[in-house]
Amino acid sequence: MIAGEILKKLRVIVGASGVKTGEALSLIHPGSDERNLDAAVMVTPRDTREVASLLRLSNEHRIAVVPHGGRTGLVGGGVSAVGEIILSLAAMNRIVSLSADGGTAIVESGVTLLSLQDAAAKVELTTGIDIAARGSATIGGMISTNAGGMEAFRHGVMRHRVLGLEVVLPDGRIMSDMAQVTKSNEGYDLKQLFIGAEGTLGVVTRAVIKLVPSDEFTATALVACPSASDAIALFRKLQRGLDLLRAEFMARDYFAFASANLGPASLAAFAEAPAYLILEIHAADQQAAQSDLEEALAEAIEEGLVVDAILAQSEKERTEIWNIREDSSVVDRIHPNGYWFDISVPLQELETWLTHFNEGVPTLGPDVRGFAFGHLGDGNLHVGVAGAPDKDAAKAIVYANLRELGGSFSAEHGIGLDKRQDLHAFVDPVKLALMHSIKAMLDPNGIMNPGKVL
Repeated sequence: MIAGEILKKLRVIVGASGVKTGEALSLIHPGSDERNLDAAVMVTPRDTREVASLLRLSNEHRIAVVPHGGRTGLVGGGVSAVGEIILSLAAMNRIVSLSADGGTAIVESGVTLLSLQDAAAKVELTTGIDIAARGSATIGGMISTNAGGMEAFRHGVMRHRVLGLEVVLPDGRIMSDMAQVTKSNEGYDLKQLFIGAEGTLGVVTRAVIKLVPSDEFTATALVACPSASDAIALFRKLQRGLDLLRAEFMARDYFAFASANLGPASLAAFAEAPAYLILEIHAADQQAAQSDLEEALAEAIEEGLVVDAILAQSEKERTEIWNIREDSSVVDRIHPNGYWFDISVPLQELETWLTHFNEGVPTLGPDVRGFAFGHLGDGNLHVGVAGAPDKDAAKAIVYANLRELGGSFSAEHGIGLDKRQDLHAFVDPVKLALMHSIKAMLDPNGIMNPGKVL
């Protein structure tokens, strides 16, 4: 338990309303993991100075600190325990500045992705990154987990969107590297250490985010392909000829399950195929976007790359198509005891991996189901196995040959608690030793998000 004396000092730092315990804390939703609020003490600083004071106090008394953004993480990175302090960035939610000419935004860590997208849209810009949890995921949390999402093949993952960073170190020192330019060769690029570190090295408090022009006129299609290889060939074809914004992949079993349970009937009755894509393109006006995509898909059908396609004719139809992909929690609602994995597979090996996966799932039992979907452009797959006897059995199928194929066991969700064992099994030992050395140097007392990643 946190001593009463420490609670008093915390209230001095952030104010009485900035420290929540007991009933006040029980009103807050724990997010994606019920264990996130187990520490039973949440502190909500209002600015970088208060974060620094909080970490300085915690470091002096050897009290562990677990940073929280929107609590949308899926690998246990925000799990806390009694005797620790939850550091919520929710009150640091200001967009400090947004420059249309510079194409940049300076934001505090607690700003949600959707809030930044909405602000950028007013000057015809966007974030260059998008994820389904946009309404609750925070910029600081996305930086700390190096989030990816649907536009990574165009604009990179979160580390490619960050120009500058302000971080509070475990001892309370503030590292400010808030450059607003792409070219800034000023020695070691230390900010990259904190991007993807999941709060184990310090607390991200502000960031400079690179923005890109928004895509006003778009067309959306659901496409059935004869194979994953054909889906990739279609992806490359559209990349060469059109302004391709998104290419989301769904394997047969996932699409059949999601469309049957989410509807509408027109999607549930869509052509049966091994691979499906949701494609979105941009053009100079709405009519051009629709006709360009229609013509490209007609060519693809003639070339044998596409079995059938549905072009959204309204925003309602577009939403229905995207819902099949974005409401993936439908699997958990019907199969609540499944196991999920977040992997990357090189595109040239996607067909091979899918074949191994589809052949391996039935060996786990007659009632076991396998689901795969994800971001085609970068090979990131979200893989679910429902009904497996245990997670290790499911993992053996999902990870089979993954390293040999040149893939990764952790694509965009991070390591957290859930993948520490996998990290030690898969990662080069020299790299792992360097990670331990960096952690020991920056956080010698081990107060920052203990037990996560390493």
